[in-house]
Amino acid sequence: MGSIDFDVCSASGTHEFIPKPFSPLFVQSSDVPGVSLVPVPFSGTNFGGWKRSIIVSLSARNKIAFVDGSLPKPPDNSIESKQWDIYNNMVISWLTSSLSPDITDSVQYSETVEEIWRQLNNRYGTVNGTKDFKIKKELASTCQDSLDIASCFNKLKKLWDELRVVRKNHGNHCTYGAKEGILEDRLH
Repeated sequence: MGSIDFDVCSASGTHEFIPKPFSPLFVQSSDVPGVSLVPVPFSGTNFGGWKRSIIVSLSARNKIAFVDGSLPKPPDNSIESKQWDIYNNMVISWLTSSLSPDITDSVQYSETVEEIWRQLNNRYGTVNGTKDFKIKKELASTCQDSLDIASCFNKLKKLWDELRVVRKNHGNHCTYGAKEGILEDRLH
């Protein structure tokens, strides 16, 4: 289990858990349930962009440890367990507020943020050859037309970045002999 930095204060025989400001268990005044972490809830498309926005938002709030599993749940009888439960539920609230109602319904009975994150990645983060082909096709057919130079560049850059992430994730999830070919594949 990762180290949780905190102070334990004892007054009249009771112990109080007080996380330090750099701990993921530290309470900020802006940490309230129901806040959407992104301007547009995820509805099943553009998972990569949504995921990146969520990671940035949770990292800025110092709560990414709940998603990546680097802050596992402390033992139930430990002093920090209640605080961990509060923040796990807070981050669940933030994530579900950043999802469409249908997708929220599909993860509502998950007990940890890490479990929800794993489900979403398995369901929407799994990339197949169709997604790779679709991005390549869009890259090949993109032309400036009525777009100004900056807008055209932004569109192409987004597609190249998405293709890079798709290929990286696809190769890392492949468990068969094709993995090397996927990782070496270039846009030929």
